[in-house]
Amino acid sequence: MIDIEAVMADFAVRQAQRQTQVVEEIQQLKSVILPRLQEAGIARVEIRFDGCGDSGAVEECACLDAAGGAIACPDVTLQEGEAHTADGAGSEQLPSLGQALEQLTYLALERHHPGWEINHGACGELVIDVAEATFVLDCSLRFTATDDHSTEL
Repeated sequence: MIDIEAVMADFAVRQAQRQTQVVEEIQQLKSVILPRLQEAGIARVEIRFDGCGDSGAVEECACLDAAGGAIACPDVTLQEGEAHTADGAGSEQLPSLGQALEQLTYLALERHHPGWEINHGACGELVIDVAEATFVLDCSLRFTATDDHSTEL
């Protein structure tokens, strides 16, 4: 017979460990990404995502200069020491800056809005202000609501 209390306790421990790992990976990526954006003259990054029906994706990553003009995301690869958690899977291939930005978005969603892609899903963007060194996740969660009434006649 399965001891459901032991299973749930084990699950809670693994969830807490995963949350700690996600927070560490987010901090690592933030510290790696900012200098690369500064070097490229990028003032702002807007990473848009959308999801529903059990799937979701980063749909666009826009890099902007100080005047708000679009700049191509630099095709640079993270260095060996920078990439140990940024690649997410311990792969041999080092991630590009674009991949690191995408991974940061998915980790932020996992940390702050788990299940964002389920049912009606969610959409939004992660905005990075390079000069201010701020990372803001804006997420609009979708849901169906009802307004029920019962009236005796």
